[in-house]
Amino acid sequence: MTSRGGQAMISIQYFEPPPALRLHVSALYWFETAAPGFSDLMRAELGQIRLLVDGVARNNYKSGRQWEGSGAILQGPTTGPTHYSANTRLRLFGIGLLPLGWAELIGLSADELADNATDLGGVLPPALVTNLMDALASASTNAGRCKVVTDFLQAQLAANRHAARWFTRLADEWLTASPNPQLDALVAASGMSSRSVERLTNRIYGTSPKLLARKYRALSAAVRLGMGDAQGWSDAAGDAFYDQAHFIREFSAFTGLTPARFFGPARPAHPRHHDPAPALAWPAQPGAHRLSVTPGPKRRKP
Repeated sequence: MTSRGGQAMISIQYFEPPPALRLHVSALYWFETAAPGFSDLMRAELGQIRLLVDGVARNNYKSGRQWEGSGAILQGPTTGPTHYSANTRLRLFGIGLLPLGWAELIGLSADELADNATDLGGVLPPALVTNLMDALASASTNAGRCKVVTDFLQAQLAANRHAARWFTRLADEWLTASPNPQLDALVAASGMSSRSVERLTNRIYGTSPKLLARKYRALSAAVRLGMGDAQGWSDAAGDAFYDQAHFIREFSAFTGLTPARFFGPARPAHPRHHDPAPALAWPAQPGAHRLSVTPGPKRRKP
């Protein structure tokens, strides 16, 4: 494990989602701090489930809203960087949810929880969540914890199929077909009215299609920089931004860092993902800027 700047020593281990969950889950990880006191800035992300076996976590959103909780927490999609902190020691299992995962595992309209969090037991049956947390606390190994979580997710999935699977595939294709996705293209491909597309995007992704396109455009540039596929801002920006000022403004709005700081000591870990929209799937885990990482099995290339 490593430490930096007085932070508590932290570690994280990733796990490969089983085949049945790869369209629903972007990441599975066990995270823990060795001592009380933790703070990190996480970029805009999709929804997550964080199962806190130990500790109380606090989210400070860009709107000024603060949410604090423990136990099983459902984090909605965020539209800007969020400060994640704890005064206690943290031990948690994290689940990054892809849009289809949110639709079929959670069911709640994602825009109702955008830039916010809630107790998972208030959304899913409380008895199921209590049993999940008890089993997770009883597991003695990280692999055992992962099995508890994946068994729970697969049971939920079997009971909750969602009719919008086709739309998540369509939206993923729209987001990846161009570095600057245009709403008219999504509306035309869907065969629905722009109003219907907006309602469905809000329900599954937690935001409007225009904001979703901006978010993906900025985060995909961050992925290209982080993976070394782009050299400098102009290469990462391509033709998707008006000029350097526009690129910096949008990049900062969704990552919480300027491109220059992104390449500095706070540079995030490389993204891990499965879906065809890697910038959206890139899970923002606590401590991703300064982790001791225990890798899971090797991921397949997208």
